[in-house]
Amino acid sequence: MTLKKKEYNTISKCRISNSRNINNILNLGEQPLANSFKKKKEDIEKKFPLGISYCHDTSLIQLNETVAKEILFKEYLWITGTSFSTKNYIESFVKNVIKNTKVNNNDFILEIASNDGTLLKTFIKKGYKNVLGVDPAKNLAIKANDDGVKTLPEFWNFSLASEIIKKYNNAKLLIARNVVPHVSDLLDVIKGMELILKKDGIGIIEFHNASKIQEELHYDSIYHEHLCYFSIKSISILLNKFNLYPFHIEESPISGGSLVIYFSKKKKTKTKHLEQAIIYEEKNKINTYSSWLKFAEKVYQHRLDTKNMLKNLNSKRIIGFGSSARSQTFLNFCGIDFNTIRAIIDNNPFKQNLYSPGSSIPVVNFAEGMAISPDIIMILAWNFRKEIIDLCLKNKFAGKFLIPFPNDLKLIEAK
Repeated sequence: MTLKKKEYNTISKCRISNSRNINNILNLGEQPLANSFKKKKEDIEKKFPLGISYCHDTSLIQLNETVAKEILFKEYLWITGTSFSTKNYIESFVKNVIKNTKVNNNDFILEIASNDGTLLKTFIKKGYKNVLGVDPAKNLAIKANDDGVKTLPEFWNFSLASEIIKKYNNAKLLIARNVVPHVSDLLDVIKGMELILKKDGIGIIEFHNASKIQEELHYDSIYHEHLCYFSIKSISILLNKFNLYPFHIEESPISGGSLVIYFSKKKKTKTKHLEQAIIYEEKNKINTYSSWLKFAEKVYQHRLDTKNMLKNLNSKRIIGFGSSARSQTFLNFCGIDFNTIRAIIDNNPFKQNLYSPGSSIPVVNFAEGMAISPDIIMILAWNFRKEIIDLCLKNKFAGKFLIPFPNDLKLIEAK
């Protein structure tokens, strides 16, 4: 399908510094949007270029193309409350935030990209009533409001921050989990964060760790929604640009390896955790151009290895598990379609009875997938592999699991 130019644009400058000192690293070809599921296998779909570049001034890894946010996020299919492990993590996340920030019950807590309200609902259960969510996906905002979490169906920006201050107040605690890497108007978004934070307020950003992406070959996390792939160095440069200062960091299991960075308007002494994390990046040359070029070489080898393994398994009945956004990049880059994988199990009802973008693989519920009697289950949502394996074993699956990431593919026995 022919694309209208306004539907996307190609960057010529770094998204943080506006520097033109950027170079291409990896080209994953033209791909459909990761959440553009189809009602029919034969539906015509739009495809957009997908590749990343490196900025020599900020070390930021960033997508070369920016698809219009109205196309990407007006409706959204990822629901936080779908995964048990995600919900369990949120419980520990909230517990850590309360301990680290000492936020009071009456303090105003704001979450950007609050999804279905799962996180804020956890705060509410702990007695924090003064909470507000912001999420541009109207379907999720409606769900959150219906569940008792006040949510504005809006894109976060400086202008919205001004309106919220007038109506609610400045925020003592600001949380943005796995959203900052998604935003096209990056500087305006951080400017809005700086505006809404109280002088003694604390902001928290969670993001997929660039060092994990590089070291464990998470190229499946590269898709059109993720415009930036931050390291501690690059996100610190971004925050410092608005006089916001990181002072603490924690690890997160989300996306196969994320970081949670705490920042404030007032400079605080960096914690030991943050200091050690900075040293790790420097020691392992995470932010160097040469390291990212080696990453690209490994990506192309991984595709070749994947094709060879599936060719050797062509007599086996294979299904997938987890039609996640990241799996679409992997499937389409490697040329895997419904001729290789008969169906993909996904627990998200919004995706069931649809077809995966590009590969046109039917998405089914658990019972339908297991009724195919698969010999092999390819765990596409590999960051939830323990949860998925436990469920399959509980339901007497006795075949093998094919796990494509991290790093090399692994074929393991069900046990």
